[in-house]
Amino acid sequence: MSNRIDLVAGQNCPLPTMALHVLVSHGQRTPGITVDFSAFLLNNQGKVSTDEDFIFFNQPARAEQGVLLEPDQDRFTLHLDRTGADIQKIALAMTIFDGHTKGQNFSLLNNATVLVKDFLSGIEIACFCLDTQQNKESALIVGEFYRHQDKWKFRAVGQGFIGGLQPLAEFYGVDVGEGEARPAPPVAPAPAPAGKVNLSKITLDKKGQSVSLEKNTGESGEILINLNWNAKPVKSVGLFRQSSSSGIDLDLACLWEFEQGEIGGVQALGGHFGNIHQFPFIELDQDDRSGSSVGGETLRINTKHLHEFRRILIYTFIYEGVPNWSHVDAVITIKSKSQPDIEIRLDSYRDDQFLCALAMLENINGRLQITKLIDYFSGHQQMDRAYGWGLNYVAGSK
Repeated sequence: MSNRIDLVAGQNCPLPTMALHVLVSHGQRTPGITVDFSAFLLNNQGKVSTDEDFIFFNQPARAEQGVLLEPDQDRFTLHLDRTGADIQKIALAMTIFDGHTKGQNFSLLNNATVLVKDFLSGIEIACFCLDTQQNKESALIVGEFYRHQDKWKFRAVGQGFIGGLQPLAEFYGVDVGEGEARPAPPVAPAPAPAGKVNLSKITLDKKGQSVSLEKNTGESGEILINLNWNAKPVKSVGLFRQSSSSGIDLDLACLWEFEQGEIGGVQALGGHFGNIHQFPFIELDQDDRSGSSVGGETLRINTKHLHEFRRILIYTFIYEGVPNWSHVDAVITIKSKSQPDIEIRLDSYRDDQFLCALAMLENINGRLQITKLIDYFSGHQQMDRAYGWGLNYVAGSK
C-alpha cells in the first residue's frame, strides 16, 4: 500500500530509500512547444563544482554520482548512495526550448508534476503538482533533493526563472559555450569554445534533410549511434507476434561499405556484432530484446578509421513484438566529439513493413554527411537492392 506524500511548493519530505525514479511531466501539450529537462549537482555554495555536474540532453549521465537523465521517458534515475559528499543538493528543472524567442512560457502548459518513486518497487513516495497557468517564465525549477543530517530529503520548489536553459545553467555556475539550437544547418556547426558546455543539438525533421560534420580523420575516438524506443508492449493485431507480458524487440543494425569496395553488415541477428578495434571498426554494444535497457542499443564507430569508409546505412527492424511502428516511438541519436547531438525520429509509419532505413552516413569531400531516410522495406534483401549494396542474405535467428 502506498503512503505517497502530496506536496505543495515549499514543503519537503524524507526519503525512505536512496534509489529513486523521478518522473517529470506537464499538462496538455500546446503545438510547437518543446520541453527539456535538466539537473544540477550543487555544492554548499549552490553552484556546480564542474561543468560535468550539469545533466541535460547533451550530457545525460553522471554515472559515478548516481544521476541519469532519460529524456525520451521524461525520467531521472537517482542512486543517492553514490553521490559524493561535496554535492549537497540536486536541483531539477524544466525549460521550454527557445521559449524566450518564440514567446512561449509555462502558462501554456497548464501544470508541471514531479513524481518520486522507489527504484526497485515502483512505490510512489512523493508527488508535487504545480499549476503553471500564472507562470510567464520559460524555465522552472521544479524540485530539489538535498542532504539533511546525513540523510536525503525532497523539497517541492516550483520557482520560475526568467530565460531558458542557458541563463539557468549560468546561474548555477555552468560555463556555457553556445546557446540553444536545434534546426539543422547546411554546413558543419561551429563547436563550442574549448572547455565550455555545448547546449546545441540538431534535429533532422524532414526526410532527405542532411547535416555535414567534420570527420576527425585519424583521431582516436568514437561516433555513437544510439537507438531508443518505447518498451511498452501492446496487444497483437495480426501480422506481428506480441506476448501480453513481453517487451518490444527492435534491433539496431547497419550496412557498411569501404572505399576499397569491401561490404558487410553489423547486427545482432546471426551474431554479427562487429569489432570496434579490428575490421570493420564498427561494433554493436548489445541486443536489448525488451527495450527495458536504459541505454537502448548503440553502434560504435572507430573515428580513427572513419576516412576508410565510403558509406554506412543505419537501419532498424522488428524482430518480434510490435504490431505497428506507431507504437514504437523510436529515436536515434548520433554523438561525436566536439559536435552537437543529431536526433532523428521515426515520425512516419508503414505498418505493412518490418524494416526501416533510418540514416545514411557518407564520406563526401572530407566531411561526414548524415542524411535522414525513414524508408520502409519488407526485408533486408529489398533494402539492399534499393541502396545497391550487393550482399546475399539467408534466414537468421537470435
